[in-house]
Amino acid sequence: MTTPVLPEDTLSAIRQLLARRLLWPRLPAAVDQRYRQHRLEQFRWLAHEGWPLLPVAQALIGGVGWLFFSDSLVGPDRGTWLTGQLLIALIIAGGIVLVRQPALERHYQPIIVVMGAGALCIALLGSMVMDSPRLMQANSYVCLLIINIQVLALRLSLAHAAATAGGGILLAVVLADRQFGVAPDWYMLVWFSVGSLFITLFLGAVLERYERIAFLQSLLLGHESAERERLNAILARHASEDPLTGLANRRALSEALWREWERAGRSGLSTGLLFVDVDHFKPYNDHYGHHAGDAALQAVATALQGALLRPADLAARYGGEEFVILLPETDTEGAVEVAQRVLAAVDALALPHATGGSGRLTVSVGVAARRAEGKGPQALLDAADAALYAAKAAGRHGLVVAPVAQVLSARA
Repeated sequence: MTTPVLPEDTLSAIRQLLARRLLWPRLPAAVDQRYRQHRLEQFRWLAHEGWPLLPVAQALIGGVGWLFFSDSLVGPDRGTWLTGQLLIALIIAGGIVLVRQPALERHYQPIIVVMGAGALCIALLGSMVMDSPRLMQANSYVCLLIINIQVLALRLSLAHAAATAGGGILLAVVLADRQFGVAPDWYMLVWFSVGSLFITLFLGAVLERYERIAFLQSLLLGHESAERERLNAILARHASEDPLTGLANRRALSEALWREWERAGRSGLSTGLLFVDVDHFKPYNDHYGHHAGDAALQAVATALQGALLRPADLAARYGGEEFVILLPETDTEGAVEVAQRVLAAVDALALPHATGGSGRLTVSVGVAARRAEGKGPQALLDAADAALYAAKAAGRHGLVVAPVAQVLSARA
């Protein structure tokens, strides 16, 4: 069960309910709605998967009755018994059909109240109008079983369960008197039916209490599990994310670089890497202040991220004003294209730099692309770093491709 985030006041109310160990914990409104939904989902399973148990139970009762009481099923009692079995079977079949309709499954409790009261009424009428004392007693036990099923098995609330069984008993007494002219045996009625109803309702209340407590505990456990996952995700993000720029940090870069290098070794494709450095950043910090320097690094990080067009490409802060861009499955030509987009994106920021050579903030880029042939990924990083130093030595604001054989100026 997926647990939605619970408001703090609801969580506090749940904890108080569990701590107080109430005889009947009344659920907060928001939780009560979820509890009803929980019971509805249980009933959906019962209606769609467990429904064969009802006709099987009815068939077993009928078969056992015929096996043990066939000698008493004679005369009018035989017709009464067969008619009762048929009517109960029709009620069970009708109830199953109705509650399996998607449009009606939210109204399953009123449907079962009507159907269940009818089934109990028929069984109880049989115990009143049959002539054989053995059959009357047997039908009384059937009534006990029906009441137990209604209260404990059909996922009814206590109020609906009481209405079902109580309605069936009352309807049977009225019909016995007005339609059949039979006065009920009040001793048997109270002992077998009313007494059984109260005992079963008590058991149902105990079970529902434990179910309510278990549901509250499951909500707390689900919330705590979701909260733990959220905090773990935050910790994992913080462990792999640079707090200033939001880019991957050096640790995350190292893991990604090794992962992509091993993949490149299997595929035989090149891995590209850009080493990016902000030009004249120390004078920029000294002139504009550290707060402006941090804002500039954040802007550059956003520009770098925007220059990447593939989800697999990774921009990371390497340290200070240095950045690295990892380009899986990229050759030298592709890496140069990305580097040119990086230069253009930073230029588009148009951040003023009074102490820089061009009057605005710029970057230099070292470009390298290699296949994973024998050497580790550090060789790729070193090649891009050497190209970066060559770009700075050539006057900055440009890119150099490793091996250092070509200098491309951003101003050209």
